[in-house]
Amino acid sequence: MDIVEARLRFKPAVTQIVEQCSVTEDFVDRERFRVTIATVWGNAVLEPQKSGIVESDLPVLHDFLNEEIEKILGEGQSITSCYEYLMSRQGEECLERLQIGARHREFLQYFGRLILSQTS
Repeated sequence: MDIVEARLRFKPAVTQIVEQCSVTEDFVDRERFRVTIATVWGNAVLEPQKSGIVESDLPVLHDFLNEEIEKILGEGQSITSCYEYLMSRQGEECLERLQIGARHREFLQYFGRLILSQTS
């Protein structure tokens, strides 16, 4: 899979995520978006086949998601920055505010630790 194919295949899913995270037509709940994208990425890494890809497609999916994240969160934002946020004090408060369950929170924190340990 190349980036063009990733855009064609996964753009509808990202559009749906943005719609689900939208408060109004012009306002996306950035915290909910971060949680959702981080969850999608974690699930894709754990079980790529359930996302309709193979493990070797993960780098392309990663690049595509980073493009989409920048469109919503701004330049320089990425999957990694989503996890950095979720692992911060603000992120913890966000997870509480969004009423993210304990298992889901543990899942996000597990991936956060993995990703952030690779960038340090």
